[in-house]
Amino acid sequence: MIEKDKTIISDIQFNQNHNTLSFSIKNLPKATDKIIMVERGSKTEWMEDITSENIHDSSITINLNAFIQAYYNQTSRWDFYLETKNHLGKIVRNALGVFDQELAPKEKRYFPPASTDGVNIVTAYINELKGLSLLFIEPHHFINEKLDSNVKIVKFKMNHQFINGVVQVQLTEVQSFHIKSIILRYRSKTDNIKYEFPVSEVKMTQTKSMVTFTIDLSSLKLQNYYWDFYLVADFGKQEGWIRLKNPSSKVRKAVNKKSMKQSYTYENGFWVHPYITAANTLALLYKEKESHESSAFYRKENFAYLFYLLFKWYFDRKNIWLGFEKFSDSAQDNGYYFFRYCYQNAKKNNFFYVIKKESPDFANVQSMNDKVIHYMSFTYMVYMFAAKLLISSESKGHAYDIRIQKGRLKKALDRKRQVFLQHGVIGLKRVDNVFKKASKNAVDLFVVSSEHEKEIIKNNFGYKEREIIITGLSRWDVLKDKSTGQSTILLMPTWRSWMDDLPEDKFIRTEYYKQYVSLLNSYDLEKLLEQYDIYLNFFIHPKFKQYIDQFTSTNKRITIYQFGEAQVNELLMKSSLLITDYSSVAWDMYYQKKPIIFYQFDLEDYIKYQGSYIDMEKNLFGDQARNVETLIDLIKKYAEQRFKEEEKYAVMRKHYLTYTDHHNSSRIYQEIIKNAKWLQKRKRGLVLQESSIIRALWAHAKKNEASFKVANILKRLLLRT
Repeated sequence: MIEKDKTIISDIQFNQNHNTLSFSIKNLPKATDKIIMVERGSKTEWMEDITSENIHDSSITINLNAFIQAYYNQTSRWDFYLETKNHLGKIVRNALGVFDQELAPKEKRYFPPASTDGVNIVTAYINELKGLSLLFIEPHHFINEKLDSNVKIVKFKMNHQFINGVVQVQLTEVQSFHIKSIILRYRSKTDNIKYEFPVSEVKMTQTKSMVTFTIDLSSLKLQNYYWDFYLVADFGKQEGWIRLKNPSSKVRKAVNKKSMKQSYTYENGFWVHPYITAANTLALLYKEKESHESSAFYRKENFAYLFYLLFKWYFDRKNIWLGFEKFSDSAQDNGYYFFRYCYQNAKKNNFFYVIKKESPDFANVQSMNDKVIHYMSFTYMVYMFAAKLLISSESKGHAYDIRIQKGRLKKALDRKRQVFLQHGVIGLKRVDNVFKKASKNAVDLFVVSSEHEKEIIKNNFGYKEREIIITGLSRWDVLKDKSTGQSTILLMPTWRSWMDDLPEDKFIRTEYYKQYVSLLNSYDLEKLLEQYDIYLNFFIHPKFKQYIDQFTSTNKRITIYQFGEAQVNELLMKSSLLITDYSSVAWDMYYQKKPIIFYQFDLEDYIKYQGSYIDMEKNLFGDQARNVETLIDLIKKYAEQRFKEEEKYAVMRKHYLTYTDHHNSSRIYQEIIKNAKWLQKRKRGLVLQESSIIRALWAHAKKNEASFKVANILKRLLLRT
């Protein structure tokens, strides 16, 4: 048991040029002591040893370069502790802070920020409890962070293309301010797209204003998916953006109501409507209008809810499990193979699989039709309300509609327990911002494939030991080598988060598109394939399927597939060599003991915008190519050695994959049964988050050190599962 205490520090300095943090301390620590940084949400820890090199006189200096390099691309908040041992040998964790001083105004508690290799900045600050903290944040959000702003959306109405709103703004820590305009900004890591509109400001006091605005959406060229509102404030010597947040209960109720009235449909079939984010801010969602986004489906959803309530006693006894995959549109990943295992081995009678009727994989589940539920059917809606457990290779949103942010089904979905079978091994791509324990996508049982991966999840996602199970992936149970005879290469790049839903004219100008089109039409590749009698299959990621027509090749030995035209695991089993970049399918090939080439021409951008848990220069389990010339040479090398995996990569397998015995689904099932009682407990956290009373009390408690401490204790007790 770690004891907790406080240690007073002074003379805090954050050097943004060298990324160092220094402070004075009365009783200097010993060489055995450590500085611990703990991430506020996930409880991830980072440790810095105290040595003679970072102690000078009565001050300690910490070099934060390695820490910043590890976490710069994720918005996060970290608290500082000094870990020591007392005279009884017990570990004591002391919060570091200015606990002997009065709490300064919020604006004066932040140090000038430092830039990072990504889109975020980093800065040190003193938090509400007088503790020392560090923050990674996007630059345009920094002013919101520094100012003690009291923003409330008093009125908000959308009537066709017109949005009308009234916002109350109070900035208590500035002498005066003026709201110049309102901005609608595209939520993107790379594109700075924004539209600015005039406002009418009525000053109530020097530090309080009532702001009225009108926005006409009809002429705006919007992009998928999310757009945020900001007020532009003039403070005299500087300007800052203040995010629209804290809708009144009346506004929240109106926005959260599923209604066609609060939306606008463009001539291209796309539509836009408002929603309240998890951070209690106001945003717009712009997307292609689906067939189920209509008044008829909204009425069906409400009727299904009433039906479920009437027969709740019956459905609760059934203890329903629901399985699904990406967009409820496929049956070829871990969700499908685990469902098939349970069906064929009679493991769970009330385990159902959700899939769209028009799915290209629908034929895969037809033999199990008695346990298949059609997406958006009345039965589907009832079973979604009734389900006790979701079991999937994707986040919960893929069971419904990942973009829908409101309605009864969305609320029900958020409260479900989930076993996360994973889409692949986590290592090549940072996704803790999506699946971390503190997020709305948090899962309850996290499947991993090794102790190495388990440590990644514990250290970066914030899950406890019992919430992570080492089993391997379900789809690996059916993998077998079918590559004898004709030599085939599978070229399968992954998507880029910073290129999501780019318009086609922008996509064809990206380096991604240029590199792969150039490769597919390379004369050197054509000669190589001909010389060694090799065929190549190019499989584009489903997120890029809208651009499939832009990928062409005159080479008769190259076949281009889009998602749904071929089973990925079949292509992998028939392939002698995989060429990918950062895709998790690399692990499937590695499981089969076949060679992999990582074609990483945009590694710098990938590390900047996405990030990895594996050092790409040192710890890859295959060869790395940074340009097409090296890639061609590596293909030739493997062709000449008859596609035999190199020993230096083979010896790494035990570290990365605990099991290669094809019994992964069985282990997963046993773990679910072992944790059955815990998985059936009702989730309470999201119910509390949805309460406007709880949010108001939390905001008030933060203004006082004592009440904030009590509120934190109550929060932990209420959210304990």
